[in-house]
Amino acid sequence: MRNMYAISIGLTLAGAGCLLAERTEPLTAGHPLFELTVIGYLLAIGGLMLLIACLAASAEDWIKGRWRRASGPADGEWEAPAPRILDHH
Repeated sequence: MRNMYAISIGLTLAGAGCLLAERTEPLTAGHPLFELTVIGYLLAIGGLMLLIACLAASAEDWIKGRWRRASGPADGEWEAPAPRILDHH
């Protein structure tokens, strides 16, 4: 899961870098950097969406782990119920 967090943060930073590079580049007549802006927005949005998905998966794992610990026995094993004895006499 750490790799997915790293990828999502990297994509977001790459998108922010593209947007920052587009802002600092002096605009000349007839050469707007719309491509760099679009790429930057797509990278940043993709990275943020992946980050949200990773956070949701981590939260789900955490909740399921807490649920298992709360519903599980304290000593680690369930006591088996006594077998039913049927007396036919």
